[in-house]
Amino acid sequence: MKSKTIAVYALMSALVTVATFAIRIPMVATDGYLNIGDGIVLFTGVAFGPLAGFIAGGIGSALADLISGYAHWILPTLLIKGAEGALAGVLFFLLKKLRVNRFLSAGIAALPSAIMMVAGYFIASWIMKGSAAVAFTSVPGNAIQGAVGIVLAILLLFSTSRIKSFSEIVGRNQFYDELPKPTEESDKKERE
Repeated sequence: MKSKTIAVYALMSALVTVATFAIRIPMVATDGYLNIGDGIVLFTGVAFGPLAGFIAGGIGSALADLISGYAHWILPTLLIKGAEGALAGVLFFLLKKLRVNRFLSAGIAALPSAIMMVAGYFIASWIMKGSAAVAFTSVPGNAIQGAVGIVLAILLLFSTSRIKSFSEIVGRNQFYDELPKPTEESDKKERE
């Protein structure tokens, strides 16, 4: 792994931590909180791929839980937010291969990822609280958090796409770099 890639993963993890920690709205029933970290998790998965999305989403969000006094949520958050970022990265990559518009692809990839996050926290809350009714109280807040995260991710993708030479700054990535154009040789190999 290149040092630039490691630096980007670390930077995105730190941004997830800050975004998650900076704005927290407590949810008393589930002993959790709402935040805007999902926007950075989704942005990272789409822009830098599934591995970056998993690392930044999982580690960054888990660190925010640790810092903010929600240590009992560290393991569920690590898995749920990591999976959210990874899923966004995988879905975006698949849609990009189909040559779907990259901003549309980002929105489409982010939606099931956010839905998975809501479902993941519902299940984790149900297990931790022992009540589906109590766990269900987290669904509306997490759904709003996911929707805000999708919008924020799209805004970040649009804003950073305006930066000339962004790929040179952060290294190759799946959102800003174009797929290689098919050649006669690659078309022949695909047909075989």
